[in-house]
Amino acid sequence: MYLLPTLNFALAVAGLLMAVAAVALFLDYFLYKGKYFNEKVKELYWPMVIGLTVGSIAMSLLYSEYFGFIPCSLCWLQRIAIYPQGLMSIIAFRVQDNLHLPMYGIGLSIFGFVVAVYQYIYQFLPKETLASGVAPCLLDGTGADCAAKIIDEFGFVTFPFLSAVTFALLIAVYLYASKWSR
Repeated sequence: MYLLPTLNFALAVAGLLMAVAAVALFLDYFLYKGKYFNEKVKELYWPMVIGLTVGSIAMSLLYSEYFGFIPCSLCWLQRIAIYPQGLMSIIAFRVQDNLHLPMYGIGLSIFGFVVAVYQYIYQFLPKETLASGVAPCLLDGTGADCAAKIIDEFGFVTFPFLSAVTFALLIAVYLYASKWSR
């Protein structure tokens, strides 16, 4: 498992870069009406959307199927939000559909973002609070703990953090795309 710490670190650094990109895109979109990044996002739209969605699917499957980490109930909800986007983005790219993908992608990404933020907050609750019976998981019997930190880099980068950042970046990109199709 010598690969795991290196991969965790690489994902953490990538997540921080994605967080910076998401903040920059949101600021540009809402404050400057897309003045600075509109053309760059338009140029990189398909590689970004397909890369983020398919990359997220690949990483989630790598950790669960290869490394053997069992996803908790909240992780499954986030997978439900990202997996369809991978397939939809490839199909939308094939037919050059800029109209529908952003609308559905925003809805799925908002759902995934909310679940990821909820799980991220839960992971940082004190152990005493967790022991008092707060159960954010659906208690599905898998034995996977929603508070477990598979990735814990820099003291704050965990899987739910990476998930929330990915969904936030997707929302920002989809917002730009929905503006082009109007």
